[in-house]
Amino acid sequence: RQYTVFGKVLKGMDVLDKLEAVPVGGAQGSKPQRPVVLESVKIVAADSIK
Repeated sequence: RQYTVFGKVLKGMDVLDKLEAVPVGGAQGSKPQRPVVLESVKIVAADSIK
């Protein structure tokens, strides 16, 4: 399954920069040329963010 992810980066912007730098291709130029795997994700409630 594939999902589109929406959210807010609270810390770890360097990781997001690396995700953005992955080369892409495919018919629409949006498919990563190598698999991208998120090894750890933390979901927090919006009302718990200061």
